[in-house]
Amino acid sequence: MKRTLLYLMLLFVPILINAQSISGKLTDENYTPLAYVNIGVVGLNKGTISSSNGMYKIDISGVDNEKIVRFSHVGYVSIDFKVGDLKKMHDELLNLKMKEKKIQLQEITVKPSNEEPVYIGSKKAGRMAWVWSEAINGAEIGTLFRNDKSILLEKFYFHIRKNYCDSILYRIRIYSGEDEYPQKIINTKDIRFISKKEKGWDSVNLSGYNITINNDFIVTLETLESWTSEYKTTHLSVGKAKSGLSFSRASSMAPWTEFGNQMSFRIEIKELKK
Repeated sequence: MKRTLLYLMLLFVPILINAQSISGKLTDENYTPLAYVNIGVVGLNKGTISSSNGMYKIDISGVDNEKIVRFSHVGYVSIDFKVGDLKKMHDELLNLKMKEKKIQLQEITVKPSNEEPVYIGSKKAGRMAWVWSEAINGAEIGTLFRNDKSILLEKFYFHIRKNYCDSILYRIRIYSGEDEYPQKIINTKDIRFISKKEKGWDSVNLSGYNITINNDFIVTLETLESWTSEYKTTHLSVGKAKSGLSFSRASSMAPWTEFGNQMSFRIEIKELKK
């Protein structure tokens, strides 16, 4: 009996050693909570986002000590830790203050025009559906827009085939699209909105964010929270790729997965003076 108990204890020890999670609160330099900060192991599908009051928790058990855990938020300086350093912490509570970036605003001049609005992206909703579970907060999906002009983003549209949630809190991210791949984030402010649309086109006004672009770019939707009395699922429209590829990832800092179909996204733009 003693040998059996000893054997079970020895089996249990490695589990205790390998199991570790880090949690805490994220604030700005004035101790104001930061909501929906992206936290994850860079290059792995092991990530999360902070809650509306800045609280977070991430499991780093079994992750290589040399991997990097990154705390990232638009408009703030990212914070990196080696997994090995986090595992050495005696106290698993890690409260962090994130420093705001100083951003130089660029003056822009829009070409005067009395013409109809100009759109790029999908003209019609695709006939296929991307079944997207809202159970994983921090999931992100987007598509490539090809562009060779100097433009200002005015309005973003996306098509919902069927939404089963009462409402969803989304975040829009705009990435530079060099090499047809999501690179640096272009928008300097967090763009969040709530969608209650059951089906059809929904839109978000971007005119107040001063987003100017002069090359290819990628626009993504990220899920932050959802409220529902039924299924945590929404079906976004997707069609055959005509002008660009699409990308998705299941959590913060996870690698991107590329797929050949094109999300039914379009953007109203204004051309800038040269």
